[in-house]
Amino acid sequence: MSYTLPRSQSWAKYEHAVSGAGKSSARIGDGPILTLEKLERQQAGVYQCTADNGVGEPVTVDMRLDVLYPPDIQVEKSWIHSGEGFEAKLVCIVYADPVATVSWYQNSFPIQTTDRRIMSTRANRHTLTIRHIQQEDFGNYSCVADNSLGRSRKYMELSGRPGPAEFYSPKWGRSSDSYNLTWKIDSYPPLQEVRLLYRRVLMNDTFQQPGRWHDFILTPEHRPASEPLTHIMSYTIKNLHPGAYYEAIVQAKNSYGWNEVSDIFQFIVASNTMDIPPEDAEVVASSKSRSNSAATGSTQLPPHAHSRTLVWCAFIAIGASCLLQRSHQRQVSLNVG
Repeated sequence: MSYTLPRSQSWAKYEHAVSGAGKSSARIGDGPILTLEKLERQQAGVYQCTADNGVGEPVTVDMRLDVLYPPDIQVEKSWIHSGEGFEAKLVCIVYADPVATVSWYQNSFPIQTTDRRIMSTRANRHTLTIRHIQQEDFGNYSCVADNSLGRSRKYMELSGRPGPAEFYSPKWGRSSDSYNLTWKIDSYPPLQEVRLLYRRVLMNDTFQQPGRWHDFILTPEHRPASEPLTHIMSYTIKNLHPGAYYEAIVQAKNSYGWNEVSDIFQFIVASNTMDIPPEDAEVVASSKSRSNSAATGSTQLPPHAHSRTLVWCAFIAIGASCLLQRSHQRQVSLNVG
């Protein structure tokens, strides 16, 4: 009896944790051995080993790799705005293997489920819903996830202060000596005061030199608390230099205090001799909340487990068998918070 060694061996990983017909996979290596070093949770899943010796159909074997790691938490928003009598949802997305137990805290005190405070879980998404918000509900919250390998904690703030201003004026002005600045601010209570600051920026190809800030205090139009929470305001800045670059920031106050200063908004005053490109005139520059972006931004994961995994395929005669072996494994438990 003679044996024919495989001419080619390759490895693929399914995009999802389940293999089978209709599931897509990506080729990740060649040869009889696949080595995975410094494992992270994203490497868990189903791997497929394929061997072909040119006789008959290729042989494939699927195997599942589980990576154990302490909890890792991502918050949907780190700053949540609401008002008395309204509802708010605080969301933590928890990754852990083994599965983590999640608990909620307000100002370091455990939260118990009531008719106003409801905790729910859907897959790895954990939500704390607060109904009919009262003044004592505002403050700092945290979600804590525990499993046998460690603990993780992330913080959020529920606040009645206004949300950060978002600009939606065009980048290019229409006038050579003035500019109409428009922004919106979310606030459940009426706004009491708005502060606008702007400055000119001298710039060339090599440097930027900002000028001094000009400060204006604006009185918002009075409106009942029952009206929509979004406040839209405009202000025309006059006596500007033609063709010059400017920066502006806005801050607002309601009965709960001042909000965070907005991100810087940059605009250009029209020049007496400058034709504004139509495509630029239509561009709307938006300034996103820095507080909300911290929840949408991605969190770099620390290496939770350092291990070396050797996976090899051995083929004898016509049949084939695959063996998954994990060696030199070392789990690292991290205490976060």
